Amino acid sequence: MFGNIKLLGGKTPDKFDKTAELNAFIGQGTEFDGTLTFVGTIRVEGTLRGEISAKDILIVGDHGVVEGEVDVDTIIITGVVRGSIRAARSVEITPPGKFYGDIETPKFILRDGGIFEGNCKMQNITLGDESTKFAAATRDTDHSWIKVVEKKGNGGA
Repeated sequence: MFGNIKLLGGKTPDKFDKTAELNAFIGQGTEFDGTLTFVGTIRVEGTLRGEISAKDILIVGDHGVVEGEVDVDTIIITGVVRGSIRAARSVEITPPGKFYGDIETPKFILRDGGIFEGNCKMQNITLGDESTKFAAATRDTDHSWIKVVEKKGNGGA
């Protein structure tokens, strides 16, 4: 009916591609409670409550609000998210984005002006699988806030 919808923002998590195809859109004023499973890229400008599961990209736009458990490949937040996120590839919070809760991801990007309040566990995640774990150990210095990330396990270069 509407053909291919293009968005400013992105499909490619490492480089926010301005021509990425959007598979679904939850508009401002729309509310959804329950379990949402999707393929492709979805943008939320309304309110989602419950469980969200996908091996693709979730974009929470400036007006979007997500509350619950999120299990995706990549999430990009410019709205508000409360709950827990498991992201196999990355979590990105850009202004005016806000996140309150727990994050598990191998790559966490907090842009200047974004807000994060909670816990972050950085490890490799395969959706539905366990993978190589990473552990953060506090370095013994006067700067107790400095973290050293060490890979656990045997293997790798």
